[in-house]
Amino acid sequence: MSTADSPAPDVAIIEPNQTAYILKVSRPDDAELSGRLVMFYAAITTSEADALAVVRRAVKADADVEPTGVRLSQQTASALALEAGLARAL
Repeated sequence: MSTADSPAPDVAIIEPNQTAYILKVSRPDDAELSGRLVMFYAAITTSEADALAVVRRAVKADADVEPTGVRLSQQTASALALEAGLARAL
């Protein structure tokens, strides 16, 4: 098999001490019936506190970021092409 036929390396491989955390982000939005826009983000970090910090840096200052207690499997994180230390909207 030539290099061109080789599968691309998996950039989302999670180190043993890292986890893909899902966080809930909400912010004021007059266009929404509830008055708040709710989104979910994922971040691969070594702790939920680190994941909160990563997502807070990625969203607007008026957004509320809170943990959900939900984690993604390595397989799902890889399928979403998550990269360690970066936030990704789901």
